[in-house]
Amino acid sequence: MFRVTRDKHIFFVGPDVEPVMEVPDGSTVVFETTDCFRDSVKSTDDCFSSYGECLEVMEVPCMNPVTGPIAIQGASPGDFLAIEILDIKLPEKGATSYIPNLGMFSSSYQLSDDLVPDTRICKIEGDYVYLPTNRGDIKIPVSPMIGTISTSPENEKIASFKFGDEHLGNVDCKEIAKGNNLILPVNTQGGLLSMGDVHAVQGDGEISCVAVEISADVTVRVKVLDRKEAKYVNCPQINGNDFIGSIGCHFGNAISENIKYAYFDLIQRLKSHFGFSTIDAYHLLSQVGEVRVCQVLGNHQAALTKVKRKFIE
Repeated sequence: MFRVTRDKHIFFVGPDVEPVMEVPDGSTVVFETTDCFRDSVKSTDDCFSSYGECLEVMEVPCMNPVTGPIAIQGASPGDFLAIEILDIKLPEKGATSYIPNLGMFSSSYQLSDDLVPDTRICKIEGDYVYLPTNRGDIKIPVSPMIGTISTSPENEKIASFKFGDEHLGNVDCKEIAKGNNLILPVNTQGGLLSMGDVHAVQGDGEISCVAVEISADVTVRVKVLDRKEAKYVNCPQINGNDFIGSIGCHFGNAISENIKYAYFDLIQRLKSHFGFSTIDAYHLLSQVGEVRVCQVLGNHQAALTKVKRKFIE
């Protein structure tokens, strides 16, 4: 087993970012991740009046650092990485914050003029996260997920907090979790896989722009696939034992457009790999297709479409 320590984190992904290690195809790797604040939020006193102040205090160029990247031996452009998520281990607490002018209600809508910067420290005990509120702690089942996971884009070096169909990135999809398998394109030699921004729990849309942010030890198994093995069409895939899913993540697109991209991809997958005609796949997904809204935040509007395997296998 290989381990990438959390001090090996970066804020940009791209073809010229040097890998911190190279591992054989099929390796199991532990990524020690930091949270989106680079673990700098320690108490309720750590509040930020703006995104800019947050970056200034953390002394970073952007939020959402990712650990890595690693290169996988034998991975070449045109291949795909199958990333099996084996485990996500969490510490005993995480943090969530309200930062003015971030989140769903930062522009066209306004919840209240008197909201002030606010941070909550959320303890984790057993299988539950405890969210402090004015009505006492709310007990929420823990549901760890990887918020940001990425291969390298082909040509451009970009901030780790962005996403795109070429490499995935910061989509905050709740299904990128233990027991599921992510399929991503390889655009550069070695693939250059990195990840971070784990959430202990997150609601659909992540409407305040901040989930229960937490560091973690993420264990994955990485395997190189060709296109036929990957059964890939155009969108990144997240598949589980009981479902298959396509992630619509064209950066800057409205959520409706990314849902269309993801459903179009899913229809093509049913046609190419499960024996359905186009019209039958269309009919089926119109009845049993599901949509997971990942984000609805400015230019970050990603969505997952999925269908249960019992309807297609």
